[in-house]
Amino acid sequence: MKNNKLNQIIYISVPEDISHKIGSMDLDPKVLLPIEIPEGMNPSDWKAENLSWEMIISGMLKILAYDPDNEDLPYFRIFIKSTRPEITAELTQSAIIKAQSSDYELAEEIFLALIGLDPQDLRSRLNLVLLYENKLNNMKEKTSSSFNDLKLKVETMYSELLGEAEDLPDIYFNASWFFYNRQDFKRSYELAFSYLSMGDDEKKRSEAEKLMRECSELKDTDELYREAYSLVSEDRNQEGLDLIKHFLDENSQVWNAWFLKGWALRKMSQFEEGFQCFLRAAELKGPQTEILNELAICTLELGEYDKSRQYLQEALALNSEDLKIISNMGILCLKENKKEEASAFFRTVLALDPEDPIATEYLEFIENKSNNP
Repeated sequence: MKNNKLNQIIYISVPEDISHKIGSMDLDPKVLLPIEIPEGMNPSDWKAENLSWEMIISGMLKILAYDPDNEDLPYFRIFIKSTRPEITAELTQSAIIKAQSSDYELAEEIFLALIGLDPQDLRSRLNLVLLYENKLNNMKEKTSSSFNDLKLKVETMYSELLGEAEDLPDIYFNASWFFYNRQDFKRSYELAFSYLSMGDDEKKRSEAEKLMRECSELKDTDELYREAYSLVSEDRNQEGLDLIKHFLDENSQVWNAWFLKGWALRKMSQFEEGFQCFLRAAELKGPQTEILNELAICTLELGEYDKSRQYLQEALALNSEDLKIISNMGILCLKENKKEEASAFFRTVLALDPEDPIATEYLEFIENKSNNP
């Protein structure tokens, strides 16, 4: 089945007025060249006089990204590298900029094209995994099928990359944080250790050492913790709470456990008790976006709006593009009956993620309230 990303690709033969040699490469007239025409244009309306090298390269990159079985991929790779020797560095920089501005779709396409251009390029493959991780972290529905599908994709990609990580130790470093965030502390500890045995970036080495120290308290006892985490994730909050209380009896200095206890209590609407647990987590961990967000939610539900705003502002100072924080700022404004400010926050969320369901729902709610006071 044809990928709909290729709907605007048409093929042309080598034009007679184009030299049949590019650098040391001889053009093969038998190979049709893909070009990407503007969105919505009928192929019959495209004029040959509008042809440019950039259109041909753009078309080839699109094929490399979305048609991995195309028989002419080797030819396209040679063509692109002959015409644009610096293209890998240029595209990598462009993709990173797009990812940083939350333009995930375009960043993904560029990384896929880079992988198609050089399937052995470990850096581009790692960058694509990091992009998917960023999307995961910004998804609010942590139990949705789309979240689970993307998590499985990231796990699979890391599994493949770790088999080649000796050639790029950064894979160990980033994978250690991925498994840490999945509450697999033993695996995280092992991967951080692997990075320290091979990686030479001093900042990353320092972070890996800190990560190992944090995981060391959990790696041998994490079955109990992980079971509690799984229960709370499945909304079996009281069962999870009972287990995590038992865990804390022996591990009172583990900030993650206090966070998990607070999360269970908050989900059970025990906001004051949850708030105290998140405070303890903050004392042990220091400023951290997720903790500040939970403190803000608890104080919001307790009607302490000034405190809630303070925690959210601290969180935004750490990560100005965290969709959860921006969305919660909108909810806070709505609670304070500041509809215009609330709308601005929700529109910001949609500018970063046009498919965000919560921001869409709240904007519709505000519009309906305005039309039907």
